[in-house]
Amino acid sequence: MSPELKLGLLIGLVALAAIVGVVWKLRTGTAKRVDDGEYVDLAEISAVKNGKPVNALSTKVTFLQFSTDFCTFCGPTAKMLEALERTDPSVTHLEVNVTDRLDLVKKYNILQTPTTLVLDQKGKIMSRIGGAPKAHTLITEIGNFDI
Repeated sequence: MSPELKLGLLIGLVALAAIVGVVWKLRTGTAKRVDDGEYVDLAEISAVKNGKPVNALSTKVTFLQFSTDFCTFCGPTAKMLEALERTDPSVTHLEVNVTDRLDLVKKYNILQTPTTLVLDQKGKIMSRIGGAPKAHTLITEIGNFDI
C-alpha cells in the first residue's frame, strides 16, 4: 500500500470519527419524545428523597434521573435539577442509583448515565434525556406541561 493511500485512509478515519463525535455531542442532553404510554411506579423503583421513600409525583412535572456510582455528569445534573426544583414548586427531581438495579436498566432501556425521564403528574413517561441535560431543554420540557 502506498504512503499516499495510507495517509488518505488515516485522514478519512479521523474525519469520520470527528463527524460521529460532533453528531453524538449535539444529540446528547436533548429530549426525545416517548409515545409508548409507559408509566413509572415509584414503589417499584424505590424512589427516595432526603432519605425518605417517595410515593407522590409532582403536580406538574417530575424529572426522574437514573445515575450510577461512577458517573461523571450525574452529580452536576442532580444539582441543576435540584436548583430547578427549588425555584419551581411544581417541579420534582428524583434520583435513582441503578448501579445495582439492572432490572431498572433493562426495563427503562438505560444506555448511559445520567438518563432522565420526564414524567407527567400521573407518572407517564413523556420524554427522555440521554446524558447531561441542557438547561434550555429542561425549561422547554417544563413549558410543554403548560398546554
